[in-house]
Amino acid sequence: MSKLSIFFAVCAVVCQSEALKLPDYITPCSRKDPNFNECALKHGREAIPRLLKGDPKYGVPVLDPMYVPEVSVEESGIKITARNFTIEGARNATLQDFRVDFDKLIVSIQFMAPQLDFRGKYELSGKLVSLPIIGKGDFNSTFRGLIAKYETQCNFTKKADGKTYLMPLDYEMEFEPEFVRIYFGNLFNGNKLLGDAMNSFIAENWRLVLDQIGKPAYRALGMIVHQILVQVANKVPYDELFSDTD
Repeated sequence: MSKLSIFFAVCAVVCQSEALKLPDYITPCSRKDPNFNECALKHGREAIPRLLKGDPKYGVPVLDPMYVPEVSVEESGIKITARNFTIEGARNATLQDFRVDFDKLIVSIQFMAPQLDFRGKYELSGKLVSLPIIGKGDFNSTFRGLIAKYETQCNFTKKADGKTYLMPLDYEMEFEPEFVRIYFGNLFNGNKLLGDAMNSFIAENWRLVLDQIGKPAYRALGMIVHQILVQVANKVPYDELFSDTD
């Protein structure tokens, strides 16, 4: 479980003691409704534009642009850390699917974003598609035609108010873009010749590159969805979040 996911899980237990009603811009769906998924998709589409603007009452920060302090991954022969970066473009995303498995307590969401832009600081070292690489500086990347799939396992928790809340745990994020552009500044300690050659290689082989170093982007993008779910579920009791009336 990532550090951010641990924070979200702890916060779901201790950060809020007073139960809140759903905000008026979110219409609840009954978990007894045989067409629950269709209901959730419809009302989710209505609520997302408002949620992306942030809602201090429910602890939801501004999510477009979204600020991410740090995401790191070390595997496949490379270590990469992205710091103090922003993600822009979520406001133009379209919610495509919203499903809740009430027996297994799994929430699954799919959306499509025409374009997402990432900008910030990076540090990396290791081998990228078998080529040695090292760098530290600014990065920017653009994802176009992005289909993203988010899934989280949840548990129930009972708070001091005696009410039951849904607690989203860690999450998985997958996505398939039509096109990606990635640029790393100051590669190879500022060697322009080597840096330009590597950035050209990345541009020509972006799918291979994304397979190896895409996880920080996956995690960061998943945080947009995860923060909304965690903060709202942490403050609104389960029976109000998903009513049991027809």
